[in-house]
Amino acid sequence: MSSYDVPDTCGLTSFSRRRMLKSGAAAAVLAALPWSIRQSYAREPSTLVIVGGGTAGMIASIFAAYRGAKVVVIEKQLSVGGSLVITGGNLGAAGTVFQKARGIHDTAQKHYDDIMRISKGTAVPEMARLWADNAGGMVDWLAGKGLVIPDDRLSVGIYDYYSVPRYHAALQNGISILAVMKPEFDRLVGLGQITLMTGADAIELMQDRKGVVTGVVVADGKGRRSDVSGRSTVLATGGCASNPRMFEALHGVPLYRRVAMPSSQGVGITLGLSAGGHVRCAENYIGYYGSIAESDQWPSLAAANMDIDPRSRAPWEIFVNASGERFVREDHPSMSERDRTMDRQAGHCFWAVFDQRVLDEAPALIGSWSRAKLLDAFNTHPMFHQGATLAELGVRAGINPANLQKTVDAYNLSVERRNPDPFDREHRPVPLARGPFYAVRSQTWTLKSYAGLGVDKDLRVTTKEGRAIDGLYAAGEVLGAATGGKAHTNGASLTPALTFGKLLGEKIIRV
Repeated sequence: MSSYDVPDTCGLTSFSRRRMLKSGAAAAVLAALPWSIRQSYAREPSTLVIVGGGTAGMIASIFAAYRGAKVVVIEKQLSVGGSLVITGGNLGAAGTVFQKARGIHDTAQKHYDDIMRISKGTAVPEMARLWADNAGGMVDWLAGKGLVIPDDRLSVGIYDYYSVPRYHAALQNGISILAVMKPEFDRLVGLGQITLMTGADAIELMQDRKGVVTGVVVADGKGRRSDVSGRSTVLATGGCASNPRMFEALHGVPLYRRVAMPSSQGVGITLGLSAGGHVRCAENYIGYYGSIAESDQWPSLAAANMDIDPRSRAPWEIFVNASGERFVREDHPSMSERDRTMDRQAGHCFWAVFDQRVLDEAPALIGSWSRAKLLDAFNTHPMFHQGATLAELGVRAGINPANLQKTVDAYNLSVERRNPDPFDREHRPVPLARGPFYAVRSQTWTLKSYAGLGVDKDLRVTTKEGRAIDGLYAAGEVLGAATGGKAHTNGASLTPALTFGKLLGEKIIRV
């Protein structure tokens, strides 16, 4: 995979080295901090410092504590859990106890092959392999702690399908996973094996003269600083999908919707860069389509979602770009393939175009809306347009009117003569010939960031040249789309975050 160089003008690569506090001043600052450990940092470094108390950070701390490590977790929020409180809680793993109980034979190799097939080889192979080989054990541990996956929630997926049912959907989404992790985390905190610092900002990595990362500089809510030293440091801070400036700088795509946790500001990425790391996988950005934005002031809220998955509602409309041209097979069975094609369109958007007959006869385009609400939107909403003619519709919607007319005429002629569709579309129930005509604009959106820190097979942060930075590791969304690639690969975010966190705590990091 290629790396991504962040422009210096973005302010992401310029860092000054903080002067180390003298020992007396450090002790005074630590004594004033609200965290329970205070001066212990000045006297005795921890074995492991974890920046981020979300999915990857919690599980890494649990398994490191199992091995007897002294662990400090630095969490910006006032509680742990991170995106588990909003994620769908869907896990992609092979050879799990849930599969075995249902007689499903699956292997890590099959899982790996599916990842590379679905991503069309864009997943980083060693990251996909690490996920596939180890995810089953992670899910089994959750099961042992009480996670339940009902029979009807083990499937081949909701995006591009796996070859066997290995998509485990927790009953209450990510909350179900947090519910079985947090008691164990809290137990280890209570035993003193994990020290939790909440309301703590990680503001700089400490490095010695040889470049070895030796800990983290943290600040409390009043800006008071202290040093947290450790033999190893893990960046598990999440991505940058709530930081519009950084998101666009890294991906070259605006942050059209803000869906991620507010704390997803990209701190882990900037910390990794400050130590000499590099960013990769920005090219793996892939938007989700079908969402209708509330406005064109980005990031925007969502007004509604169109039902454009042909597996549940075959399309009656055609999809056109700003040039008024069709560009995709509207009923393509691969969600990733459709979305990859849509991402190549100007403005990362398309319009669903249809006529009065489709409005009257087709299943509702927005299933969650009443017909009255839909009709009203064409009079009031900036993403909904109508016109007595296709030329008028094009002008109102911002679509090239002449090309739109040609596109619809060619589509209608092909439907009427039953000629093969140029995009191999199969479902073409009626021509679009009865005015008035309608267009609904769909804008891309994302749940996460795709650019992330480059790491090696041992999850050590690396330079652009591939040299591992001693003492520095990373796991979770801060790694970007290394595991799932440029595709909607089922479970490619949550499961690797858990799995890699477990590996770091269980095997990789020295204690």
